[in-house]
Amino acid sequence: MAYNIHPAFTVDDETLLETDLTACHLLVLVGGGTFSYVVFDPAAKKFLALKSYHFQPQKMAMADLEMIEEVFDADKLLFTAFKSVLLAFDNGGGVLVPQVYYMPSLKKDYLHLSQPEKMQEAVLADLMPGQPMVNIFSVDKDLLGFLRKEFSTDLVVHANSALLQAYPLDLDYRATEGIAFVHVQRQSFTLTIYVDGKLIIQQDGEYQAGLDVVYQLVNTLRQLGLDERKVKVKLGGVVATDSVVYQEMYKFISSLEWVQRLPGFNYITPMQEIPGYYFHNLYALALCV
Repeated sequence: MAYNIHPAFTVDDETLLETDLTACHLLVLVGGGTFSYVVFDPAAKKFLALKSYHFQPQKMAMADLEMIEEVFDADKLLFTAFKSVLLAFDNGGGVLVPQVYYMPSLKKDYLHLSQPEKMQEAVLADLMPGQPMVNIFSVDKDLLGFLRKEFSTDLVVHANSALLQAYPLDLDYRATEGIAFVHVQRQSFTLTIYVDGKLIIQQDGEYQAGLDVVYQLVNTLRQLGLDERKVKVKLGGVVATDSVVYQEMYKFISSLEWVQRLPGFNYITPMQEIPGYYFHNLYALALCV
């Protein structure tokens, strides 16, 4: 079956045509029912283009793969000879292991201590510079194989690893009462909590109503002995003030803010018109190349 694929967001300007793209990185983020990318010029530390395709979330990776094949048919920029292509997966389900205990031969065992083995999975691990943890995660083998072949790349990370690189750049990262970052996707969210600059927990959850996110956030903070009335909470992702998640969090969380736009980078003018928190995890991939 053929689909008429159109991006939900498309942002670029004349600087894209004037730039040598063979010196640029393509940063690709694949999630449940989403395929997004930015073109990043490392010399100027500048994001030159962004596209984000949304399609009906599917239970089976094969359905996602079919839709992504359609994206490739429609989007010729993906076939440009970039300096490198970084693939990132935003599919939840990772586990953080202290680097001092990590052994590559045991990565499957680490992962399956906390979650069941999936059909057709490839288990990968991110060693993150400056972080004492290793992020172990799984992706669908067929989807990974297709993207690696199309892009001729072996550079693969998990989106949560990029967030762990980005959050220490936040001005409130070292909040002594604690800070909780909530990154919201279409049906899931990632919760990352720091106290005085130390990572306490990162976990994924699913939601159907906004209260689901509030409940898990408050419950997790209390289990960690933190006071939800004093902890700073920062919200990111493609979420607006009229969304169910924002509405419920605004009602129950006293210190709620939007996550800051990733500092130290240049954004073309049309990108600056999109809230900086919308594609926080996609921009954060620039920290991984």
